Parts: sequence; structure tokens; C-alpha cells
Amino acid sequence: MRDCNLTGARFSTADFSRALSRKRIETRANFQGCKLDVADLSGAKLPGCSLAGCRLREADLSNADLTDADLTGSDLFQAILDGAKLTGADLRGAEVSGLNLMGAADFIGIKIADDQMFRLLEAMGVDVRARER
Repeated sequence: MRDCNLTGARFSTADFSRALSRKRIETRANFQGCKLDVADLSGAKLPGCSLAGCRLREADLSNADLTDADLTGSDLFQAILDGAKLTGADLRGAEVSGLNLMGAADFIGIKIADDQMFRLLEAMGVDVRARER
């Protein structure tokens, strides 16, 4: 999907994958520049999928599998991540204000830019201050 208005859409527990063999499963969902504000993606299986440039403000991503997902340039302002798997997800250039990673099931190896680091730490309750001299 490209440049679609999917505000409030319900993809709860959707599985965007298909079995190519007994041991190989491929996921190919691709949302480019879509508006998914307040969308329900809870429990959706989106590993390796692209949500680049999407607006996901206040979207429910709880328990979603976003392993290795491309979220570059997305707007994740106050998205709900409770139980979400973000292992290896690319968040560079994404709006991460109000995004609390502490509720995520896993966020090992996420990719962020230098300027996002402080916003994510502050949302996690870390008091970030300049070094006193």
C-alpha cells in the first residue's frame, strides 16, 4: 500500500506472511507513506516489513512482531508498544517523542540516529543532562 489513508484501520492479529515451504515463511507487507493514525495493529505479524514514512501516531502496536522492520522516517508519536518485538528494527529518522520502549517485549539491536537517543532515554525515565564542569 502506498500513500493510503488508513486512519483507524483494524489489522489486529493480521498475518502478512505466507509459507513457501515447511521451514521458510516470508512476510512482504509494504506500507509506504500511509496514514495509520490510531490504527489497531496489535498482534500483527510484520517481521521484516516496511512501514517507512508512515504516520503511526497513537497506533496500537502492542504485541506486534516488528522484528527487522523498516520504520525509517515514520511518525511514532505516542504509539503503544506494550509487548511489541522490535528486535533489529530501523527507527532512524522516525519521530520517537513519547515512545516508551520499556513496555516492548524486545528492542535489542534497534537502529536509531544520534538525535533520537535523548528523546528515547527521556521517555524511559532517564534524566539526561549535560556534563557539569
